[in-house]
Amino acid sequence: MALGDELLLLAIVPGRRRIRIRGADRLRFALRASELVDLGLARRITVGPRQIEVTGSQHVEDRRLSNVLRSLSAASPPPSLKDWLRRTPRSLTIEYLSRLEDQKVVRVRRWRDPGGRARHDILFVDLPRRRALLARLDSVVHSGSAMPEAADDISLAMLVQAAGLARAVYPGLRGITGRRRLAALSASALFMPASARTSLDADAELAAAVTTGADALTRQLLGELSDLYAEFTTGGHSLAHGLDPGSWSEGGTASTGHHSSGHGNGSHGD
Repeated sequence: MALGDELLLLAIVPGRRRIRIRGADRLRFALRASELVDLGLARRITVGPRQIEVTGSQHVEDRRLSNVLRSLSAASPPPSLKDWLRRTPRSLTIEYLSRLEDQKVVRVRRWRDPGGRARHDILFVDLPRRRALLARLDSVVHSGSAMPEAADDISLAMLVQAAGLARAVYPGLRGITGRRRLAALSASALFMPASARTSLDADAELAAAVTTGADALTRQLLGELSDLYAEFTTGGHSLAHGLDPGSWSEGGTASTGHHSSGHGNGSHGD
C-alpha cells in the first residue's frame, strides 16, 4: 500500500452503526502530501524552497504515483510545494477510496441524494488489516524509533498528526497517552537533527541518506499543510467551506451531506 492508502485506512473509523471517514476537511491535502513523500522515499523528487524538482524518471510501480511523477515532469515551470498542494483535486479522497476498494480493503455503496449529488457509503472495512497497520504505527510511536527502516512509518505518523487524525488512531480516554506520544514523535522528528536519529555505518549510509531526505521533505510538507489549514480557518471560515470533500457519506459530518441510516451488517457507525 502507498502512504496515501494507509493514511485513508487509518482515517476510516468503524463504529456500532456506521463507518466514518474522520478528518475529511483536511484529508485530501494530506493525501496529496503523502504522494510527494512516497516519491521522495523512492528518490524520484526533491523539494526545494522554490520548486519541486524531478530527479529520477525511472518506472514507479504504483500507477497513481507514476502519473503524479509524470505530471510533475511535464509541469512548466516546475510547481512550488505550496502551489502543488493548493491545486489538490476535490476528488482525491474518493480516488483513494476507490483504490482501497480495488484492494478489497473496503466495500462501498454508491447512491445519489435528492439533490443529485453522488454519495458513497462505506459498508465494510477490513478490520484485521487496519489493526495490523495500527500496530505497526503504534510500535513506532511508542518506541520513538526513527531508524532508516522506519522512514515510511515516521512519515505516516507525522501525516496522521498533521491531518488531525490522532483521535482516529488513538480514540477516547484510553488513547490519551498514544496521542501525546504521537505529538511528541512528530515534534521530535521535526526538530531533532537527522544525525541523532540514524546510526551511520557502511551498510546503513544509503538508507540514512534516504531517511534524511524524507525527514526534510516531511518537515516542508507539514509546514505548508499547517499554513494551508490555517489560511482556510482564519476569520471563522472552516475548511469545510469551499473545500468540500463531497461525495461520500459519513453519517455525522454536516459538510458532506450525511446519510443517517445504518446498514445493519455489524461493522457500522458510532
